[in-house]
Amino acid sequence: MAASRALKHINISPTRIPYSTGAALQDVLVKNYLDSKRIPDIVPRPVPTLLTMEFSPVYTFGRRQNDAESMQKIEQLKSMVPEAATAVTMRGGQTTFHGPGQLVAYPIIDLREFNLSSKCYVRMLEDTTIELLETFGLRAKTTENTGVWLSDAEKIASIGVHLRRYITSHGVAINATTDLSYFDQIVACGLPESRATSIKQAAPDEWERQMAAVKNPIHELGNRFADILRQKLDHQR
Repeated sequence: MAASRALKHINISPTRIPYSTGAALQDVLVKNYLDSKRIPDIVPRPVPTLLTMEFSPVYTFGRRQNDAESMQKIEQLKSMVPEAATAVTMRGGQTTFHGPGQLVAYPIIDLREFNLSSKCYVRMLEDTTIELLETFGLRAKTTENTGVWLSDAEKIASIGVHLRRYITSHGVAINATTDLSYFDQIVACGLPESRATSIKQAAPDEWERQMAAVKNPIHELGNRFADILRQKLDHQR
């Protein structure tokens, strides 16, 4: 494998950013990939890239949530949680929350370069998240519902992706020290019986042991996630 094709990691934290800023950066990277397919003689093929970020509070909605009921819910959230932004996205899935203390990881890659189907790609994101959580002594799993879970009712990471001409966008959100009360305002991912949890809540002693001396834990988590994902992608080539 040529070194120039190795996964590039852009870790935006420790600067907390608005969701709109992260989405705009993602859109530029996706457009570069699509342009390289449309006019390959002019636009070179981009390097596979992982964005890791920490957002200011925001509720995001899946691409199919553009009906009147969803629009009403957005207006309700604006009044109930005025400090949180709202955004309708192109990812799959339903309503979720992003905010401080949460690692957001968006890989922008061409699935064909790595011989991945969409199903295998989502499983790779799940497995990467599970391996990251194992470093804190947590035994996470997948269920029939999308995401990563500590039990059938405790969800610790959300997954929602979008594909266009095999180019990926959006990805994973992992609760580290997230204020979980933000999830009380929504039926996260359309599952009323589930509840959100976090690494710090599920493994407080191990979190403190590993992160007490770390200046920015979300930045550190982003680096760890990138290392695991890079190994998995390299294995696929």
